[in-house]
Amino acid sequence: MNIDPEAKTSEKSHTDILEKDVGKAIRILRKSYQLSISAFSMRTGYSRVHISEVESGKRKATDELISVIRNVFHLDSNWPFSEERPGDPDGNKLHRKFSEQEELSSIKAVAERLVDLRKELHINQKDFAKLTGISVAIIEDVVYSRRKLTLRMAQRIEDACGIGTEWLLHGDEDAKYLPCGQRMTSFLKKDPEARKLVWEMMEEKGF
Repeated sequence: MNIDPEAKTSEKSHTDILEKDVGKAIRILRKSYQLSISAFSMRTGYSRVHISEVESGKRKATDELISVIRNVFHLDSNWPFSEERPGDPDGNKLHRKFSEQEELSSIKAVAERLVDLRKELHINQKDFAKLTGISVAIIEDVVYSRRKLTLRMAQRIEDACGIGTEWLLHGDEDAKYLPCGQRMTSFLKKDPEARKLVWEMMEEKGF
C-alpha cells in the first residue's frame, strides 16, 4: 500500500506541534510551582538538559516522563491532554489555555535578561551584536518584545558569552554560568581525558 508523502509530512508536522505543546505544558507547570529547571529535574529524576530539551520541543516527552510528572505533582490522568471529544479529528487534543498575558510576560522577562547580560558584559548594543553574530535590528526587536528570542539565537549567545540558554530562555539561575551546551559538548567529544575527568566526578557524586 502506497502512503501519500504529503500525508506523512502533515502527520509529522502535527506530531511536532503536539510535542512542542507538551513541552509548553511542562514549562508552565514548572513555573506555576516556581521551580527552576534544576529543582524540577531533582523532583522528576530527569536531567536538566533532558527537561530543557522537552520544554523547547527538541526532545519528545515520553509516556514515562509524563507519568512521572503526574505522580510527582498529583495531576489528573488526562494531563497534559484533554479528554477525547466526539467529532474531534485530532483525538486527545492538548490543553491550549495558555493566556496571551502569560506569553507576553515570558517574552518581556527574556528581553530583560538580555539587557541585564549586555550590561553585565559592559558593552553596547552594537558590540553585543558583533560578539554574538546577531544583527542589531534583531537584538532590538527582542529587547523591545517585538520578537521572541529563539533557541538558535540563545545558543549563539551561549557560545559567544558563556551564558546558558536555560537562563536566557527560562530564567534558570543555576544554569546561567558555565553552561553544558554545544561548545562544551564539542570540546568533550574531542578530548577523552576531559571526558574521563567528568565521568570520574559524576561517579563520585552519584550521577
